[in-house]
Amino acid sequence: MDNDRNGRIVYRQRLARALSFGLLMGAALPASAQFKIADSFQGSTQAGWTISGTNNAGTNDSGILTGGYGAIPNNVNDAVGSGWLRLTTNLANQQGGALYTSSTFSPANGVVVEFEYVAWGGNGADGLSMFFYDASANMSGALSGAGLRYCSGAGGYLGVGLDAFGNFSSPAATGACPNFDGPGNRPDSVVVRGPRSANNPYVGGATVAGGIDVPSVTTRPTPNRVRYFLVPNGSGGYRVTVAHGVNGATPTPVLNNLNFPYAAPALLRLGIGGSTGGFNNIHEVRRVVVAAPADIGITKTVSAAGIAPGQPLTYTVVVSNNDINLADAGNQAPPITAANAPDITDTLPAALTGASWTCAATAGSTCPAASGTGSLAFTGGYTLAPGGSLTFTINATLTATATCGATITNTASAVFSDTDGYTDIALADNSASVGFTVACDDLAISKTNGQTEYRQGQAFAYTLVASNPGTTLVNNAVFTDPAIANFTVASVTCGSAAGGASCPTVANTTVALMQGSGIVIPSLPAAGSVTFTVTGTVSPSATGNLVNVASIAVPTGRFDGTPVNNTATDSDTLATADVSVIKTRVGSGAVLPGAVVTFNLLVSNSGPSRADGASLSDPVVPGLDCTAISSCSAAGGAVCPATGAAQLTALKSVAGLVIPTLPSGGSVTLGLSCTMTATGVP
Repeated sequence: MDNDRNGRIVYRQRLARALSFGLLMGAALPASAQFKIADSFQGSTQAGWTISGTNNAGTNDSGILTGGYGAIPNNVNDAVGSGWLRLTTNLANQQGGALYTSSTFSPANGVVVEFEYVAWGGNGADGLSMFFYDASANMSGALSGAGLRYCSGAGGYLGVGLDAFGNFSSPAATGACPNFDGPGNRPDSVVVRGPRSANNPYVGGATVAGGIDVPSVTTRPTPNRVRYFLVPNGSGGYRVTVAHGVNGATPTPVLNNLNFPYAAPALLRLGIGGSTGGFNNIHEVRRVVVAAPADIGITKTVSAAGIAPGQPLTYTVVVSNNDINLADAGNQAPPITAANAPDITDTLPAALTGASWTCAATAGSTCPAASGTGSLAFTGGYTLAPGGSLTFTINATLTATATCGATITNTASAVFSDTDGYTDIALADNSASVGFTVACDDLAISKTNGQTEYRQGQAFAYTLVASNPGTTLVNNAVFTDPAIANFTVASVTCGSAAGGASCPTVANTTVALMQGSGIVIPSLPAAGSVTFTVTGTVSPSATGNLVNVASIAVPTGRFDGTPVNNTATDSDTLATADVSVIKTRVGSGAVLPGAVVTFNLLVSNSGPSRADGASLSDPVVPGLDCTAISSCSAAGGAVCPATGAAQLTALKSVAGLVIPTLPSGGSVTLGLSCTMTATGVP
């Protein structure tokens, strides 16, 4: 009951139209191993339920279905399909309720209840309850007012009250629950009370942020949502969690893992009740779903974060029957039967071909099939033992036309259908997504020798850099540098490896491999590189261009998304230069024996190529003893050779003196100091 505004006690009398909430005694109690109630109360009738309430001899009755009922107070005229179960109207001393009398259910695996409700349009009292009762009883004697049509009801086992006024928690209110216990008046609270056999003791409660009701409004408010579940505690009772969501919000726990230490009867039924006292509200309920609790979890992994086009991949999907009570010892997960198993769905991406799968079950569980092809799609047909799991291994191939760099995401889910006898109490883990990147390889190679021309018979060296500018590790890339005419390779060395790459082993067969099937580079990580040096000699009779093409390739079966940089060409032209030498005497007139004569030797390069390393020879002749290179000057970018005794000796030899730098247009002038001898003719 509740107190009116003057503090007077208002006693609720038993109403003449109050129908019995029970079954005909002695009737059989149908039951099934698994159950599911999913009733909306939005029509003009609701099969399987016995509904009763206060008959106010007019349009303002309690205990009615509003769908198609006609005009009722607060300008409500609900169409069939849009109605509510109205437990009480906004008058004093009202009561109403509904008992599920179609069948019974076993509470062995626990129970989950979900529903929507509104409490509105009055001046703020009392509340409603959603309860379980012994299927062999009929809830006769249930109290209105403070008892919320649960307390004192014959066979009442567990009642969850949504108490706006607060006396469902009070030991002092007239008409209160028979145990006369509780913390006192607690408005806007969710409260759990125990069995009638124990005088409906107060088990626990909590205040609801945002409140239970919306009094005084004249338009039905946005409904609140409630979700509560009982999970076995392993010692004969249950853990009770009640979640509440104001104004349609997702329910969040108000009471969490509250221990309910009372063993349940063998079979239960569900009931709904509501009442008012001196104060009032309209109390309405709809969309009631009841089932056994379960926690199905699913995980999904893929074999690699990056998959190359045309390459195989493997998904692993694990569906698990998780423990529904982590607060107590033991695994309280229910056994999931084939008829009530959740729907497993994993629609594979279109970029995959040739998909096939296998399934392995842990002990006590069974797969829908041992193997199959294509996507996963099962609407039951398998079992999960408590704590059991199924592991699906899916093998497929990424198409060769997959777009490089694209991210391909795939989602697997395991969700109970509306007809399954379980409700999942932890929805966050009912789906799992995993993605991978279409990881196209990207290998590159460069080849340089520091010049653009060659000379016949020249010793030559190339530098080749094999690199990985892509994002994927490439093992066993193949590097080739085919043999070319007019160039003989002497050696191949791997000078360095960077970025985690590794050099191949260099052996006597390296040259042959490089010029044939290729050298295998063991590892080229992303941003890694390997540097090779190839040395050799140009043929003395070489002509034309010396063109050399090196390449690198991913191993067979892999895909290089950027083939444009897989080859490198070095082209060198035969160096041709027009080098001339002019020798002039400094001074004029006759020269007597013993006199010193100076000669200038002008070496010029008219191009077009450089003539670096050109040799100047001025052999010894009778009657003239050249004793020193007296001077040297250079122009046009040329560089003089040294002018010491050794260079003089070289100048006099057939091999000649090497001029280190002689670009096109450059020149070098050497001064040669000589003495006339007494013999010989210069």
